[in-house]
Amino acid sequence: MKKLSLALLTLSMFAATGAAYAAGGDPVAPVKAGSGTINFTGVINNDACSVEGAGLNKNISVEMGEVSIKDMGTAAAPIGSGKLSAENFDMKINCNAGTKVAMLFEPTRGAGTGIVAGTKVLNVIGGLGAAKNVGIALLDANGAIIDLSSPAAAKIESNLQDSNATLKFSAAYVTTAALDTVVAGRADATLPFTLQYE
Repeated sequence: MKKLSLALLTLSMFAATGAAYAAGGDPVAPVKAGSGTINFTGVINNDACSVEGAGLNKNISVEMGEVSIKDMGTAAAPIGSGKLSAENFDMKINCNAGTKVAMLFEPTRGAGTGIVAGTKVLNVIGGLGAAKNVGIALLDANGAIIDLSSPAAAKIESNLQDSNATLKFSAAYVTTAALDTVVAGRADATLPFTLQYE
């Protein structure tokens, strides 16, 4: 019985060795189970300043909530009789030491939704289900409306301390036409900004 087991073991070893080598004595190449590629993408910049919480695409989200038409001020007097929709949202700016920075709002650049004609306020995105005759007023830290129709007035200077600054803003939905022409619906808007520094 031992001789039979030894013979079978020897035969098994020869079979395994034969399978491991192709004709000519070369080892058999391993079978590929699939392959792929890793793509790395990114950009290196030399920005002297960045906005905290702006994310990879430098986007900031401000939740305006749900507001009744009766609680809205006007484009001329956003908080005279109206309520703030987004009060005291901060934009924290981190800069290299010694940098003087300003934030410039550009409502008509790129994906900006523009301004309501004849006003200082941001237009909302139109379309099916969108609110009509409504805009968004942007207010500075003192509650004064920022004139988005004027590039010079839409430039906010900051006083940096320890290379950091916090710019405070508020925003309010406002009516931009007679109250009886205002239509309820979605009221989203986009306001591009640029950091300018010296």
